[in-house]
Amino acid sequence: MANTTSGTTTFDKNFHNCEIADTNIDLVQGQAEYDFFRASSDGTSATTAPTNGIYGMSDVLEAQLRSNYNTTTQSDSPMTKVDRSTYAGFSNKLSQGTPNQYWVERFIDKVTITLYLTPGSTEAGNLLNYYYVSRIQDAGAYTNNADVPYRFVPCMVSGLAYYLSQKFKPELTQQMKLLYEDELQRALQEDGSSSSTFITPKTYYPNV
Repeated sequence: MANTTSGTTTFDKNFHNCEIADTNIDLVQGQAEYDFFRASSDGTSATTAPTNGIYGMSDVLEAQLRSNYNTTTQSDSPMTKVDRSTYAGFSNKLSQGTPNQYWVERFIDKVTITLYLTPGSTEAGNLLNYYYVSRIQDAGAYTNNADVPYRFVPCMVSGLAYYLSQKFKPELTQQMKLLYEDELQRALQEDGSSSSTFITPKTYYPNV
């Protein structure tokens, strides 16, 4: 099942209509590429667990190899995301073994995750757990609720007012922009997960 863990993520100031979720790919011996399509009409996405059928994925943020899934001995091994040039430089892409790197290729209608090394017989049955970015679904009819975290609702409303003012009330555009940016900043401060920060001063001995 793709569980939304953060709700909304940010890539730039004007793009917030996406969400972060995680799922698990069932690894197959000898198969390095796993496709995830934009919609079911474009193709059938790779098998995932515990719920199958992931569509609309845009990118992969991080991944780890998961063994002994759903048991008390479950363990994750972090994997490294590489770019196209690095993957192209691998000499034998069909070598089978424990995958420790992956490359993400983004197309119009699908996203392909390519593993290196290619999963072998020992890795078959294990999972690739990864966090991915997907588009928030369109609201559809006006009676539907927006697929937006509650903390972003004021930002969404003020942003809509700002963009509408450019067409219908240009003299209010600057005012609406300031309100929109204020609501956006407030929402971003509440987004994500907080964590502790520890600062330790470096010991300095000037006379040594």
